[in-house]
Amino acid sequence: MDDSKDDRPIVVGVDRSDSARDAVGWAADIAAILRTPLHLLTVNPDEGADAAIPGWLAELRDAAVRTGAESAVVEVASGGVVEVVADRARRARMLVLGSYGEGAWSGMLAGTVALTLLTRVDCPIAVIRGTAPQVPPPRGGPVVVGVDGSPASRAALGLAADLATTLGSRLVAVHAWSDITFGADGAARRSREDDSVHAAHAAAVLDTELPAVTRDHPGLQVHRVVVADTPLRALLAAADGARLLVVGHRGIAAGPGRSLGSTSRALIEFVPCPVVVTGHEAHLQTAAHARQVTGASW
Repeated sequence: MDDSKDDRPIVVGVDRSDSARDAVGWAADIAAILRTPLHLLTVNPDEGADAAIPGWLAELRDAAVRTGAESAVVEVASGGVVEVVADRARRARMLVLGSYGEGAWSGMLAGTVALTLLTRVDCPIAVIRGTAPQVPPPRGGPVVVGVDGSPASRAALGLAADLATTLGSRLVAVHAWSDITFGADGAARRSREDDSVHAAHAAAVLDTELPAVTRDHPGLQVHRVVVADTPLRALLAAADGARLLVVGHRGIAAGPGRSLGSTSRALIEFVPCPVVVTGHEAHLQTAAHARQVTGASW
């Protein structure tokens, strides 16, 4: 990843939970490597704009600085949580959130606020989690990304390669194939082609998508995985032992009705490691143009 100076902050939505503390630690590691500012934001509807910084928030700031973040500012804001965080994220390089919140049940760990923000924010969003509540996120393992040749997948692959380079991790690129296809009417049909044909096509997808990554990230170790399975099951399996998983934002529609694709949402809710979701299409086009002009990542 190009670690040239970037004044856009990494914004971390925080509260007093252990999950938020893990999110700050994760974001501080990234901010220290990238030499980018860190912005710790908490929203309290009952406090005014001049509210005093609570002790627990000051402690999070100090811990981030000890981790190596060059600049860590804190803010206590009033208003609706989703609206305030989404506003601050408009100027962010990345938004980082804890994953264990109200509404978590039966292993579905991403809180309702995090899931709502995923449909409202244009920059990449990292949802930080370990394998269970009060278990910190992993600090080792590969960066995993699903690759299917779509624009969303291509954006995810580029971001995953950036993050793997930043973290000194290897990249695992996963392509899942199936002999089941769906027609325009939504009906499922089994292909008549031999499995070897599907497997060859799947390998060709990685052959097409990966050269740009290896060219732009010399020295990055890339591991290919081609598997006969659904994308959800394949990525859940690959994420076991991963440092983080990167997914593309699917199902994007213009305006406030933007939605998150079902596979991406299921991964965010169930995968046992941090999940980073690429930004919306407009943000990605802007970021791609900026990279061509300045060489800056994200």
